[in-house]
Amino acid sequence: MLSKVPSVIVVGTIRNCENVLHKEIKKCLKSLSDVKKVSFFLVESDSDDATVNVLENLKKSVPRFNFVSLGSIKHEFPEQYNRIRHCRNIYVQYLRKLPSDDLHEFVLVLDLDGMNTALSAKSINSCFVRDDWDVVVANQTFGYYDILALRHPDWQIGDWRKDYEFYKKNLVHFKLANNSIWNRFKKNRSLRIAKYLAVYSKMLRIPKNNPWIKVDSGFGGAAFYKSSIFLKFDYTKEFDTTETDHVSLHRKIVREGGSIYINPRFINSHFNTYNLNRIYVIRVIRAFIWSKKSIYQSKLYYNLKKAFKK
Repeated sequence: MLSKVPSVIVVGTIRNCENVLHKEIKKCLKSLSDVKKVSFFLVESDSDDATVNVLENLKKSVPRFNFVSLGSIKHEFPEQYNRIRHCRNIYVQYLRKLPSDDLHEFVLVLDLDGMNTALSAKSINSCFVRDDWDVVVANQTFGYYDILALRHPDWQIGDWRKDYEFYKKNLVHFKLANNSIWNRFKKNRSLRIAKYLAVYSKMLRIPKNNPWIKVDSGFGGAAFYKSSIFLKFDYTKEFDTTETDHVSLHRKIVREGGSIYINPRFINSHFNTYNLNRIYVIRVIRAFIWSKKSIYQSKLYYNLKKAFKK
């Protein structure tokens, strides 16, 4: 039970989070209110807003709050997931260097860009009704969205991006040579079908009363780890693949006999920008917006996005 959890350290990577970071930290502290000791260590890079200033203010006002800013590392790590992987390994190094009297029993890895709007003490506490796990990852009520990090022998075996390329190559409408309006319509429809088959159809709604689901990998914006995990494993790739940071770490954990679960009650989000795409109309509207520069580059669209993010 939660009474056995004396300390948690919250870690994460951030970029351009000035508008949501204060709110995210406040939400996190409230959700961890039953934990005796809470610390933070965040890794920032490549922000072109006031994120670093916000971090400085948080360090002054929040107990045991630390961060490091790496500045711009895009030139060194031009590929997004390699950049994130590098930043995650920075907090792994930090955890390994903590003195023995400052070790935390659990590590909570969070996305702090507005994803954890539904996080609560109740959802946090549900992770500690049992202790036969090494990693527990979050659930979202409108559909588990993080298919890129998901690995499960029946649900999602590999990388959905490869599935997407397979469907694109094998849907007949992609092979239509005539560039008529009708054929363009059929090709676009095939594109939407391919994306649905590869990713949106996998965004299952998991009722919170369901049993825990054992997976080989997952994330969903929030995950608890036993701290011993990061003393043994990190996010470094073992193979020359395009796999994400979470998959690289979790493969090592599972190979050594570790257990990873999705806890249906560990809800961190209801609706978000990803699982809303399960709705066909939403996908069509978004595709239309992104096909019109006059819309998505307009001030009105920018302000709507900013308001929604807040």
